[in-house]
Formats: sequence, C-alpha cells, structure tokens
Amino acid sequence: MKKKWVFPLIFLIFVLLLAGCSNEKEAVEESGKPVVYTSFFPIYDLTKLVAGDVLEVRSFMPEDKAAHLWEPSPKDMKQLADADLLVVNGANMEPWVETVRENLPDLDVLVLSESVDLITYKGAAAIGDFQFMASLDLDTKKYTLDFGHTHEDVMRIAFFNNKDNLDLEELVAKGKKIMEQKGKLIHQKETIDVEDGIVYGIEMGHESGQIYYKLPEAGNWVFICDRLTEELLPYELLDLNGDLLRDTDKMKILLEGSSSGMDKITYDPHSWLSIDNGKRYINSIQDKFIKKYPKYERKFRKNKLNYVDALTSLQAEYNDKFRELEHREFIVMHYAYAYLARDFDLIQYPLQGLTSIEDPSLKTIKKAVDFAQAKDIKTIFYEFGTQPKGAQALAEEIGGEIVPLASMEYITKEQRDKNLNYVDLMEMNLENLYESMRR
Repeated sequence: MKKKWVFPLIFLIFVLLLAGCSNEKEAVEESGKPVVYTSFFPIYDLTKLVAGDVLEVRSFMPEDKAAHLWEPSPKDMKQLADADLLVVNGANMEPWVETVRENLPDLDVLVLSESVDLITYKGAAAIGDFQFMASLDLDTKKYTLDFGHTHEDVMRIAFFNNKDNLDLEELVAKGKKIMEQKGKLIHQKETIDVEDGIVYGIEMGHESGQIYYKLPEAGNWVFICDRLTEELLPYELLDLNGDLLRDTDKMKILLEGSSSGMDKITYDPHSWLSIDNGKRYINSIQDKFIKKYPKYERKFRKNKLNYVDALTSLQAEYNDKFRELEHREFIVMHYAYAYLARDFDLIQYPLQGLTSIEDPSLKTIKKAVDFAQAKDIKTIFYEFGTQPKGAQALAEEIGGEIVPLASMEYITKEQRDKNLNYVDLMEMNLENLYESMRR
C-alpha cells in the first residue's frame, strides 16, 4: 500500500522543485533588468549605488576572495556570457580580465582605473634584462632575502661567481645572458642551494616573507634581480644578524636601473582607496550607464549625486581635521593606502618595509619599535576583518594599540555583519587615522 503513493509523491516534489527553479529564472528574465557584473567589493558597491533598482548588479567573483589571486572557472565564464556589462577596477588588480576578453570578445568592459591618476612604479624587467646588480663577499652560511607585500607574481634573481674579476661592462653582459632563463620557481620560506648562473623565480604572493640562500663556496659573488627595491615592492638582502647587507662592507651596489632601458611600468592597484578616485569611479559608472541605458538617465544622475555629495562632505570634513595636525605618519600592515595618503597629505609607512609579518626576528622588531618611537607613533593599523596578531605584537612593544583600516579587497565577516558600504568604510578609515594622529 505504501509503495503505491511513495513514487507519485517523489515525482510531485520533483515537479514542484523544477517549477520553482523555472519560475525563479523567469522572474529574473521577465524583470527586464539588464545584468551587470562587477569584480570585487568596492566595485560592486559603487556600481550598485549608481544602478539603484534599475539594473541587476552581480558580483562575478566570490565576495570573500582576493581579486588578484582568484581565477574564474569555465562555469563562471558561462555565467558571465549572459552579462550586459562587466565593471572592474583595472591597474593589474584583476589579472583574469584578459582571459575574459579573450573568451568573451563582445562583452562590454568598463575599467574604472582608466579615469584616475594612478601611482606607478617600475615592474619586472624583460627577459634578458635586469634592474639591480650588486657584488657580495659572502661565505657558505645561510642568508636571507626579505621582501614585502606586492601584487606581482614572481621576482627573478640569480647569483654568479666573479672569479675572473670582470669589469662592470663584462658583468652586465654576463648577467643579461644569464637572465634569458625563465627560472626555477622558489616558494616562500624555501632555501636555495645556489647554483652558479642559474635563475630563480621567487613566488611573491600577497604577503611579505623570506627565502633563504646558501652559496656553494665563499668568495666574490654577483647578485642580479629583475626588479628594483621600491616602496611598492621592498626587498633586501640581510646578513646573518638580520641587518641590511647594503649597510655593510659585504655588499657593493654595481647597478640600479635597467641594463638595457627596457623598464616596465606597473601600478599600485589600490586606487579605489581614495575619495577623489571614488568620486571619479561613480562618475564613470554613471556615464557608462547613461550611454547604455539612456531611458534611466534621470535615476542614474540622482543616485550619483547622492553619493558624490556624501563623499565630498566626508572629504571636506577630514581635510579640515588633517590640516591642523602636526603628526601625519601612520604604520600599516598592508601596503594599500598610498592613494588615501595622497588625498590628505599623509605619510604611509607599511610595516613590510620595516619588518616581516611572518616570524620577525627580535632585531627586526626592535628596528620597527625604534621607528615608531622616533615618530611618536602609538597606533599600529591592521587590516579590517583579519587576525591582528602581527600588529598586536608590535603594539605591545611600543605600549600602543591596534586599530583597523579597511582595504576592501574582499568582504569580511565583520563588514557583512555591520552592513558597511564603501562610504561607511572610507569614513571609518579616515576617523581611525585622524584619532591616531590627534595627539
């Protein structure tokens, strides 16, 4: 008796579920709203603010993933094929955009960073070229190469023995020949047993870190690298005590700058972390929407004005506050706030330039403490929504406190719980910075 009604019931449930899914899909289609995809949180939020209820704005990538590390799957690409528009930050923040362009050449892509003045630095030299050369007088002990946060993937280095005492021109020629190699990939925290004239590609990733190296024999070695050390990608060769080799007689810099004039220009991608840029982004989104959907122009302009006015008021308030301050420096864990600092004439000191986030030595911590004390800094900023372990350790050393700053690279649980949007997070950043400097 039971078997007579079990199978019809299962079939009925299946039909109802199928109808529900179908109705949901039809509801979206019948809404008549164009579908606009965006990359990561601040781009999604600003696009949604301008679109209001006129367009269906979706996030192309998971909201809790970092835009520069995530890669779209075939399923993601299939969903994007139905989009009317894709809005991205650009400036190297979303490396997967080129994959989208190749696979969906007809998709309209709005790159917001094209409307702002980007902060630039020299990126990797071309294959067969390098930007830094130094001679090292070292033994066979294990030494450290320490590097900071970057959005670049790989930094290529090589060592070669200068037994023949070549002059600079000969060293450059030999180095260029060596740097024609692609390089063996080295992960963070690995130790390189150096081979003479072999290129190593150091995996950089999103965090600061170290790799270690041991030379096969003592003597005069030449170190070459495809990058210069800069604020946006700091790296240093350290001696056995954790001090900079460049400050000792063990290292002599031979060349800083491209060996063949082939420098590549790269960008600081955190361009959304500026109120000026945020307003330009909103203007660009509005202009694009009006061009594509002219019948909603009035709504787009109204939404845009509301949020530009809010950002302008916020900017004016903190321009007045920061103008009166004597101290303008701040220490952060993540090099992300150069654009915000530029807006308000502040000075960002990323902690990676002073110490490594991962297991810093006591000597390195002391340098960071000395710097904070010299600048009378009592606040260490950590990234909003992340574990503040590294910041807390340094704050305890200086008798200070830890305070969050939002980079907005992805949505954190705390941000979601408090339902904070782009304007809210910019206000939080500015208030936290102001309170730390108002002393």
